[in-house]
Amino acid sequence: MMRQLKKACLMAILTFFPLAMQAEVVSTHADPLQQDTTILFRFVPGNKVFYSPYKGNDEAIRLAAELIKQHRAEIDSGKAYLMIRGFCGSFNSKEANLAAAKERSNHVKSWFITHYGMKEENYRTRNSTYSYNGIKDIVAIIGLEYVDGYDPLAEQRAEQARRDSLERLRADSLATLELERAEALRREREQADSLARIEEARRKREADSLAMLPERIYVETPWYIKSNLLYDAVLMPSLEVEYRFSEHWSAAVEGNMAWWHNNGKHKYYQLATIIPEARYWFKPQGKRRGHYLGLFGGGGWYDLENGGRGYKGEGGMVGLSYGYMFPIGKYFALEAGLGVGFMTAKYEEYLPIDGHYVYQQTERTNYFGPLKLKFAFVWNIGRWIQKGGNK
Repeated sequence: MMRQLKKACLMAILTFFPLAMQAEVVSTHADPLQQDTTILFRFVPGNKVFYSPYKGNDEAIRLAAELIKQHRAEIDSGKAYLMIRGFCGSFNSKEANLAAAKERSNHVKSWFITHYGMKEENYRTRNSTYSYNGIKDIVAIIGLEYVDGYDPLAEQRAEQARRDSLERLRADSLATLELERAEALRREREQADSLARIEEARRKREADSLAMLPERIYVETPWYIKSNLLYDAVLMPSLEVEYRFSEHWSAAVEGNMAWWHNNGKHKYYQLATIIPEARYWFKPQGKRRGHYLGLFGGGGWYDLENGGRGYKGEGGMVGLSYGYMFPIGKYFALEAGLGVGFMTAKYEEYLPIDGHYVYQQTERTNYFGPLKLKFAFVWNIGRWIQKGGNK
């Protein structure tokens, strides 16, 4: 009596309080629901009843249900079936173990017949009195098997063969297009090479023809003509001539003249200067580029009046200059410079009265500071010569 009571309590515990264990799945593939999957259902040793929550049976049920769902059409059409194996080794005799394995297999099948609409003919069952990998009380769904003559992969292979055929056709078409493109490129290259040869021959004929003509070359000389644009802007036209003796030394003479007057209004703007200068050019940078230092001296005459009082006289100056010249274009250049030094001037002051110029006084003034400011346009005097030419 006590033994039966303990057994009943154990059954109640296994029925209403499932153990938190996972179903054991043995498979040779990563996906647990493939054909060669093994799903294990465990049984209480010495008991033939199937308890769904026992030792992870609930997870095994889920996996088996998923397998059935994936292949339901093939199973219902009779093309596939589930292979169930029963193993039992916990009873005292071989006959008892075989009977228990058979009964346990039927319990598992009945579970899926009841809950998932399976049928007896959907199974193939084999039972054994041996253990499964050391486990004595187990029923295993070995997996899905197909009836003889049915190949579920035949359609996939046919589809793959069709795809392979299309791929080969596409590859052949691409290869043909590639060959045609290569042939077109070859023809284009041949045409381009032919045009290049024709153009090269034309250029050679032109070059040979030009080689027979004398070549005109512009040769620069040591002479330079300059005009100070700043003086020109204040209506005092300037002209300078410079000669280069060598890369470092040159001499120049600059003249400026403004000889404007209006006797009726007693306005005189008359000024003339002449200033020689010797220059030393620093590191040679070409005939139209470089820095220089100069020593200048010279004199001038002037008569300045603005309708009321006038000054006329002459003066002299001496000083140092600095300048920089840089080319513009092929023949011209610009030159900027500044000169400082000493100037002395003697002048007469007069008043224009009744058409006469009445002398007032004579004065002399001395000055030290800026004397020259230059921004000049430069032209290197050159000549054209003929060179070469074949007859």
